[in-house]
Amino acid sequence: MRRSTLSPNQTQRGKRSGIPLTVYLAEPQAAQLNELCKIRRVTKATIIRFAVEQLIVQLNDGQLELPLGLVSAE
Repeated sequence: MRRSTLSPNQTQRGKRSGIPLTVYLAEPQAAQLNELCKIRRVTKATIIRFAVEQLIVQLNDGQLELPLGLVSAE
């Protein structure tokens, strides 16, 4: 059996790409997301990555304003 050549600070990433992030949703939002995933036959990660990308684009283009208390890092 082949031994791993990873140092103690490294981990195997497998097929994953990117940096892990935890997002907590309210139960109604989680239920809606689960339903959308079933209907569209995609993973939650796919939908969330797309949504975050759209949010970033809209914020950068000035098409969306953040609610009070949230400021952009300009």
